[in-house]
Amino acid sequence: MLRAFFILFIVLFTLPSSAQPLTYLSISSQAEPFQIIHKTNKGIVTDILSQAVQDLDITLTEQAYPFMRYIRTMHAGKYPLWVSYGSPAWQDETEMAIQSRILSKEKLFDVSHVLVVKANRHFNLYSIEALFGETVIILNGFHYPGLDEYIETGQIKTVTVKSHESALKAVENSRGIAFIAMKTRALYTISQTDLERKNFKLIDFSSIIPPYPIHLSYSDTVNEEVKHKIDQAISRLKDSGEVDNIISFYQDSGEKSE
Repeated sequence: MLRAFFILFIVLFTLPSSAQPLTYLSISSQAEPFQIIHKTNKGIVTDILSQAVQDLDITLTEQAYPFMRYIRTMHAGKYPLWVSYGSPAWQDETEMAIQSRILSKEKLFDVSHVLVVKANRHFNLYSIEALFGETVIILNGFHYPGLDEYIETGQIKTVTVKSHESALKAVENSRGIAFIAMKTRALYTISQTDLERKNFKLIDFSSIIPPYPIHLSYSDTVNEEVKHKIDQAISRLKDSGEVDNIISFYQDSGEKSE
């Protein structure tokens, strides 16, 4: 009897543990090229995460929603174990901050911002005051660290749109002086649509919105061991140059026109 118990003990504790299931929450629009829905190439964040977990006992099931429903889904707890992406720059007291409440220790990459203006427009960004009294194009639900206070007080007026393509077309149609965008996203959108790169000028905006990191983000129920394993895998991908390769894949067509 004792021998049988010992054999059972050995079998139970030498069987491979079952994979940890995670729900990968994606934004169905606005998040390109970080997350891309309904295309073969899935986006920078998605590709990094997929490669990070491919040799781990972790399975991913993707669920995509429009941005505000994506945020509400996180609050509702429909998927207790979720992973997505966020940034320390987005941590505030708004409901959207849940996207960035718990971040990976290992960052994925940094992002910088630009003002996208019409190529024939003469605009001197000498300071934030250059935008006072002007109208800028922004995206619904997005954070603009260092700028939100001026928008809230009305010193900078806004036109809000739902996609990067709509924002760039609004600039073309002079609905605002500029679109405030992540450089990566602006270049990707121009390269993937019928918009002409020569019609736009990109002005560095890092003096107003400094570059900040993008991390994976998690629900508070994802255990530390899982997060640590993913952090280690991401570190290896960065050290091998694979993260840079992924970013370049989505960026090259836009950067060549810069």
